[in-house]
Formats: sequence, C-alpha cells, structure tokens
Amino acid sequence: MKKLLLLLSAGTSLLLGSCAVYMPIQCAAPQIKDKNEVELTGSTYVNGRYEAAAAYSPVRHLLVRAAYSSLPRGSNDSTYYRGHQYEVAAGTYWPIGSQWLLGGLAGFGQAHSEARYLNDGQIIFLGQRTQHIFDADYNKLFGEVYGSLQASNTVSFGAAYRVTQVKFTSLSDVGVPLDLRSMTRSEPMFFFRVRPGSGEADTRPVQLQFTLGTSTTFGYQNTAGSSNTDYQVQKPRGYITLGISFFPHCLLRQYRENSNIE
Repeated sequence: MKKLLLLLSAGTSLLLGSCAVYMPIQCAAPQIKDKNEVELTGSTYVNGRYEAAAAYSPVRHLLVRAAYSSLPRGSNDSTYYRGHQYEVAAGTYWPIGSQWLLGGLAGFGQAHSEARYLNDGQIIFLGQRTQHIFDADYNKLFGEVYGSLQASNTVSFGAAYRVTQVKFTSLSDVGVPLDLRSMTRSEPMFFFRVRPGSGEADTRPVQLQFTLGTSTTFGYQNTAGSSNTDYQVQKPRGYITLGISFFPHCLLRQYRENSNIE
C-alpha cells in the first residue's frame, strides 16, 4: 500500500508540474477475451481532456482498436494546453485460465497540440521569465503489451507498457521552427477496474476504470534550464483518467441465457 501511495503521488506531481506540448494518450489494455466481443470506452483526464475508443475482435485472438482524444481550445488565456489526436491499432489477446488476460497491440496515429506557459510552467519570483508558445504536429508509431487479473467478478486490475516513437512534421516555439525531429517515449500505465452488477464478470455490460500513467523520453536528462526548448518538448508528463466501458456482447449473452429459460 505504501508503494502504491508513493506511485500515485509521483504520478500526480508529474501531471500538475508539467505542461509539455507532447500529449500522451492512455494505454489501451482492452478487456476483450473472445471473438465478436466489443468494448466501447469513454474517458476523461483530470485536466479536462476527453477520449473515446472502440475495440473489437473479429476472430479469436485478433484485436482491432481505434481511439480519439481531444482537449478543447477554450479561451486564449496566457497559459493553455490543448490539442487533439487519433490512433488505430491491431493486436492479439490471450486469456490464461479464468482470471488472467495478456495481450499486445501495435499501431500508428497523428496529433496536433499547442502549449503556452512561462518558464517551466511554474511560478518564479526572481529571474528572467521565458515565454513558451509551442505548436506541434506529429505522427506516432507505438507498441504496447498489457496484462490484467480478474481478482473477483467485480474487481480487476493490471498494468500496460507502451513505447511510442514520435515524429514531428512541424514544431515551433513562439513561431520559431525547432530542430528536434523525433523522440521515443516510455509509457507505463496502471489500472483498476470495477464491473458493477451481479453474475459472472463476463456477463456484466458496464465497467468503471481508474488509470494512472506516465510518459518519459528515453535518454532524457533533467539538466537543462527552463528556457531550453528541447528540454521543454521532451520532459516527462503524467496523467490520471476516469473511464466507463460498455460491452454490447454482454447484453446479448444475457438475452440468450434468459431465452433458454423455460
């Protein structure tokens, strides 16, 4: 429990203390275990960003997924962080017994994001204040592995790990193009899920989810000053999300079970 609290604290600190232009998306880790299963998910990040995703298994062990995430523009304040992105992926999943689920995906996506803030997004009482106004378009390739444990019919939890290669098609700060062309990110995520209702877990159509994730650049060194633009683009980020998933196939199973009752 102590380690979990330390992890939550570290993730929250990253989230609140960071305002980089790169916008990580949460790992997928769909709770799909058989062919013809569908998972529809809506999530919200604590900074107001929202995300919608759909996953489907056309044949056993094959998974396809698409996701869209957006943080609305809002007003033109002196400090903001906004953007949108999408991703598509394909992969596999393997139930191990009745409790364990392992899987992996690979995919690509595109994004546009903007960030405006002074210095490192923190209040500085003395010294020169550096204005950053980042504008970025980028493509990304990613690979992800995940695992979950169905601890009971109601509760499951697990972890996912994603590596994302970011390729900037345009990147500027205060209108000045930057030389940074790419970076590779390490993105672990931990999740806790609840399926309310009665009966077996696989017959419950609704799932609630809490996630905590981080994103750091491979080779990143926290040695540059806040005015260094490469440092600003590559610095760590964290996120916390709350989500709800709907499984249409569970309703179909319930209907079939009730239809067989004489």
